Amino acid sequence: MDGTVRPRPGPAMLAVIVGSAVALIGAQGAGQAPERVRLLSLQREAASLIERAARPGNTAAETRAAGREALARLRELAADPPSDAGFRLSPDLRTEIRQAARRLEQTLTSAADADLRIEPAPLLALLERVRVQVEGEVALGLTFQGSYSRTPPKEPVYGGHASAMGPAAPEPGGAEEGGEASPATFEVATRLPTTTWCGGPTKDHILESVGNGVALFDYDGDGLLDIYLVTAAQLTPSRQRIPHRNALYRNRGGWTFEDVSRAAGVDVAAWGNGACVGDADGDGLLDLYVTNWGPDFLFRNRGDGTFEEIARRAGIEADGWSTGCAFFDADADGDLDLYVARYVRTTWDEVVSAKRTLVWRNGPRIMVGPAGLPGERDLFFENLGGGRFVEAAAARGLVDAGSYGFAVVTTDYDADGYIDLFVANDSNPNFLYRNLGDGRFESVGLLAGVGVNAEARAQAGMGADAGDYDGDGRLDFVLTAFAHDRNTIYRNVDGRHFEDAAEASGIAAPTFTPMGWGVAFFDADLDTRLDLVIVNGHIFADIDDYPELRETFRQRNQLFLNVGGGRFRDVSAQAGGGFRLARVGRGLALGDLDNDGDLDLIITNMDEEPTILENRQRTGRHWIGVQVMGPPPNRFAIGAVVTVDAGGRRQIREVRSGGTYLSQSDLRAYFGLGDRAAPVDVEVRMPGGARWRWTGLPPDRLHVLELSPSTQVGSRRVPAAR
Repeated sequence: MDGTVRPRPGPAMLAVIVGSAVALIGAQGAGQAPERVRLLSLQREAASLIERAARPGNTAAETRAAGREALARLRELAADPPSDAGFRLSPDLRTEIRQAARRLEQTLTSAADADLRIEPAPLLALLERVRVQVEGEVALGLTFQGSYSRTPPKEPVYGGHASAMGPAAPEPGGAEEGGEASPATFEVATRLPTTTWCGGPTKDHILESVGNGVALFDYDGDGLLDIYLVTAAQLTPSRQRIPHRNALYRNRGGWTFEDVSRAAGVDVAAWGNGACVGDADGDGLLDLYVTNWGPDFLFRNRGDGTFEEIARRAGIEADGWSTGCAFFDADADGDLDLYVARYVRTTWDEVVSAKRTLVWRNGPRIMVGPAGLPGERDLFFENLGGGRFVEAAAARGLVDAGSYGFAVVTTDYDADGYIDLFVANDSNPNFLYRNLGDGRFESVGLLAGVGVNAEARAQAGMGADAGDYDGDGRLDFVLTAFAHDRNTIYRNVDGRHFEDAAEASGIAAPTFTPMGWGVAFFDADLDTRLDLVIVNGHIFADIDDYPELRETFRQRNQLFLNVGGGRFRDVSAQAGGGFRLARVGRGLALGDLDNDGDLDLIITNMDEEPTILENRQRTGRHWIGVQVMGPPPNRFAIGAVVTVDAGGRRQIREVRSGGTYLSQSDLRAYFGLGDRAAPVDVEVRMPGGARWRWTGLPPDRLHVLELSPSTQVGSRRVPAAR
């Protein structure tokens, strides 16, 4: 904050960066990693120095000093690489950098002190293109050898949804019948007579493979979670389209639900994918955003049990193929912005004429994609107030070259008071966007260690979640992937860097064969430790015709209990009848549907009714629930970090829009307290750093906490990152 120029990274920092270079190696070999790491380091230094040089209130000397350092970085970026460099920026981009450097040099040398001004926007935009070329070519240029590569029929294909070659199959593992009983079991509680469709029975086009999400939210404010089911269209064997409508079920209590879809005005018939909720217009009511292949919907809550569709009017219609979404306060200005992930660009003619021309593991013929198909760029809509948004992804540093996005998780992983973004990408490195605190983001996924796994492989990222599973106070990530490619836990090491803990946590072997989609951390048995639920289901409809592959279209979901020490135990076979069902699972939402203090599950299934599972406790353990209510325009406190302190043990939850896989979970935060029945202390931190605290709250009940001035204990905003 004093205007001094940052030194260049020393050996320790470079060691960290090179240590993360696994993210840059991919399938192209280690020869390219050092040059990519060097260019990324230069790009980030140059951007930081330009921001410093343009800072309001600088003296002329401070501006010139930072500007000269930035100029040096630009010249290094523009220099012709050595002949043996494994990677190089394009000649055209290097030419543009040289031209920009000359203009900057002229400004620094010719402008009088009183007139010295550096305009950062053009330079930062140019440097963002550098980042996209370095990281984007990693994302889009890997020579994948996975399920959708055109391998010779006799070569068994491993790996995921066009991801890199997977490891050799492990010995069969996981839960066995008759094992140790689970302290929490899940049973089917009720049924909803709505089938969520996604294309035809043979799944000839990739559009038909991704399924649908579900939203749990209290749309009418009666204290009970309601259910919104998203569906696509059905295709007949002759590829004729049969439309189906989304459905809203009002929770009447006692595990009974009433179909109010038509009366509420949300029974649209489109090719639906996912959903998320948030107060888009700041009127104190929860609105519903629905992603589609085609224009998206924003259903504005009128407050009388009905909605009106206003996506075009609000500026967030987002045509194309949208998947995951999340409302969040990106710039800590109090209102909610919107991020929308997108997948593949395709047409109706391509869908109806699709043929299964590739081969999976020397077995069934399968669909093409996503590798080889054009990707859709993700979108970021900045809230302008008054229910209006503008697309501002590039301006905010959220630049995507078209990386097949699925799940969106908003989280303050570095605990600096600003909400960051994690995006699970199919067959490309995942995104991690660090919030700089001024409405802009920097892409750090590869250098932070969450872009690819420990084997330097970009996985088929589908579902994702964040939570402190090892109890160290830092938020970790979990990612689901394709069949024959284990799911991954990224453990937060120091608030900035992550390590692949799939093996260490015990989930690698049990998740290797199934195909994972929805995923979430939650305390299933109320013992204070976060457990893990994973939804599974294949995409190849005739995989059962090849028993030698030991794969099935319908699959069982999985429950992993946290046994402490950063490890999980697969208790799926002992977790009740709900985990013995075989379905083609996709979406997952968690919420306390019966208001008894533990989290229930709703899972969407391909071309079938959803599965609704009641969490039935045999533990007698205690719990506490927190519903945070803030002032408008973010009445439901999305982005709040809720911390519970019970006898010295601290637990963290975040109030999130979106997440898991194309779905929306309960906006209330629930904590297991184990055998502790004493009162607990709760702290809430909102984006920007303001904090509130309550002491001595009794357990075994839901507390509605108002963020009023009388309970606020900290109002200092966290400084923007530099």
